[in-house]
Amino acid sequence: MKKSATLLLLLCLGFQLSQAQQSNKKNILFIAVDDLKPLLNAYGQSQMITPNFDRLAKSGVIFQNAEVQQAVCGPSRASVMTGTYPDRTKVWDLHTDFREAAPELISMPEYLITQGYETTAIGKIYHKGSTAEGHDGKSWSIPHIQPENFDPKYGEPAFGYYQSQQTKDEMVKLMKEAEEKGMKKSMAQRNYAFKRLKPSTESADVSDEAYQDGIYTQEALKKLKMLAKGNKPFFLGLGFQKPHLPFVAPKKYWDLYKRADIKLAPNQDLIDGTPAYAYHSFGELRAFSDIDDNLNVGKRVPEDKQRELIHGYMACVSYVDAQLGKVLDELDRLKLTDNTVIVLWGDHGYHLGDHTLWNKHSNFEQATRIPFIFSGPGVAKNVKVNTPVELVDVFPTLFDLVNVKPSAQADGKSLVTLLDTNPKNDINPVIALSQYPRQKDKMGYSVRTERYRYTEWHGNGYNTEKPYDVSNIVGVELYDFVSDPLEAKNHAKEKSYAAIAKELQERLKNKLNEINKRNIYKAHPSTYKGGEEGGGEGKPKGDNAKAGNAKKGMGNKNQSGAGPNFTKKDFED
Repeated sequence: MKKSATLLLLLCLGFQLSQAQQSNKKNILFIAVDDLKPLLNAYGQSQMITPNFDRLAKSGVIFQNAEVQQAVCGPSRASVMTGTYPDRTKVWDLHTDFREAAPELISMPEYLITQGYETTAIGKIYHKGSTAEGHDGKSWSIPHIQPENFDPKYGEPAFGYYQSQQTKDEMVKLMKEAEEKGMKKSMAQRNYAFKRLKPSTESADVSDEAYQDGIYTQEALKKLKMLAKGNKPFFLGLGFQKPHLPFVAPKKYWDLYKRADIKLAPNQDLIDGTPAYAYHSFGELRAFSDIDDNLNVGKRVPEDKQRELIHGYMACVSYVDAQLGKVLDELDRLKLTDNTVIVLWGDHGYHLGDHTLWNKHSNFEQATRIPFIFSGPGVAKNVKVNTPVELVDVFPTLFDLVNVKPSAQADGKSLVTLLDTNPKNDINPVIALSQYPRQKDKMGYSVRTERYRYTEWHGNGYNTEKPYDVSNIVGVELYDFVSDPLEAKNHAKEKSYAAIAKELQERLKNKLNEINKRNIYKAHPSTYKGGEEGGGEGKPKGDNAKAGNAKKGMGNKNQSGAGPNFTKKDFED
């Protein structure tokens, strides 16, 4: 009898301990914003009307010098969601699923399920074109949702994007034209029309819910209400599509800005001494029907069109800002704010004409630098951190903040020591790594310190499946953001910078060799698919336009320094 009573007491104590541990775990609101650069008022861009981004920043810590691991959706998101660098996910393009390329890896939401979490998501968390069924179904204890219940007043957007009645009428006309030419299947008719009708911008006088991010937000509000009633801590992912092209947003957000006041990028020139393959000819933008598809590397988009595009980007940022505000309000209303850690991040930056570049797809500052904000319990308020950090640090930091034991898989580091008000607290090492593939056999690796960016281009199909080898280096870049904040001068060959170049080379070498030691699995054959940029049917341009089959160890068939080949699927994803 005594033994039975003792056993019962131990079981009760164990249950209570388990319940206490569960109650100590915080919720996670995980907000991903597609193509968002730090063009926010909170990041010093006073022309931007972003009160809710600013509100989130004031309630937490913003990182001024945060870098993505590769500046394109698929690789960046696979890296974040597994907590590993692209050379470990084997995802360097828009087609490869890490589940096939690196089957030894799990996702971090999948890991959270094992730690007692409810996990679910709405919208774009992974890149849709390189994700397993169910938007990586293993990641979610409650299925991911991609809502399509657009405001019935306006109906479904043309091609999933456009609400302008003129565009819708033109789509119907072109699809009928396709039918008259013998195309019987509706998808063939749609593709025929889409090839001829792809405006890069739209300002329609419609509701927020006429476009994707508005209905994603409404679904997120429902999910928060449901999760608040549960008995488990939750991970809720919310992925906004804007400000990705096309730049479509309700007219009221366009009206926040005067186009005549919009300033163009001042550094619209190529950089002397920087390799040609460091650039591209923005095929994602050239895929749109109102953009000159003959523009080449080093050629500028006409200034009127530049202003229209930047205006559209700014309108989309303010549109997303308004959706963010609705989510933060609901978190407050449900009394979840004090027990929820929020992280907001962009999947990469964005070129808006600097270096004659548009879109992302590079190792330059405007493509790799992102907004990165933490808020919630355990996070100081209204703090700005200049220390370079990486997006791969997201989950190690979240695990620390929500009292979950760390995953041994993760390459990143916890940033918790930076999330307080003590300026002496820091992390080691204080460098951030990005990379980008080019052509058939080149990989550019770039490290950012508080002052410098140092980039090495390696040939011979090198990646960190192999140890660092200096003989692979085919190009070097070095930028000093104190003397040259616009990244307009490459100092790599200057004697006065020789010592710093040597130091940064050693730091990059050490970083790559660290990844090599963890990169014990070789690339799976499914990795070799292709597609370097995502976004339409733009054609390769310039001297680097030749492309061929990828060499072993590199995942992209159609890599071209000046703009790769595209398929319709790239853009539609």
